[in-house]
Amino acid sequence: QESYKVNKCYKKLVDFTGIWRRWRYIVVVRARNERVRKMRDKTIDVLLQMGVPASIKGFTYICDAIELFDTDPYYPDGKSAFNFEIARLHETTASRVERAIRHAFEVALTKGERDIVELYLDCEHTQNSNLLKTLYFRMQQEEHKREKDSICSSSTCEMKAQIYQEVMDLFSVEFEHFLEKMLSMSERHY
Repeated sequence: QESYKVNKCYKKLVDFTGIWRRWRYIVVVRARNERVRKMRDKTIDVLLQMGVPASIKGFTYICDAIELFDTDPYYPDGKSAFNFEIARLHETTASRVERAIRHAFEVALTKGERDIVELYLDCEHTQNSNLLKTLYFRMQQEEHKREKDSICSSSTCEMKAQIYQEVMDLFSVEFEHFLEKMLSMSERHY
């Protein structure tokens, strides 16, 4: 009878699935936030190199669009769903978003640095959705080439080490709590 109670309490105390969920959450959220931040920084760099002024609204909308593509590269086709999402983020209308993005791309295509524009954009098919997808996929290709060249850069290794340390700290705290509870339970029963 008494051993049954200890086993039942033991099963309640050891919640490794909870530990695993927390660890996975830390790793996944950290990696996602890092990837989104890097993609946004890269988008800003590319747009500035192309010659898109940072002061126009289309600049920000393009950065947001690339973030949406980063969550789902095959974001629902059709400009309405895409523009409505960005418009909702900025409390404006979808037509204003589309117009601002078109204006930003027109500035890049007409007044921008030609070599960089041709590297990242399709100069023949100048619809917003096509230009956004082309920009996103070419930036992804460039990122994959860079990752192949340096599998473990110093920043990624430091980030992985920091995440590992945080997970191990969390695990050790959880394990200490578990041992303390087991010890207190065993003292009560004897």
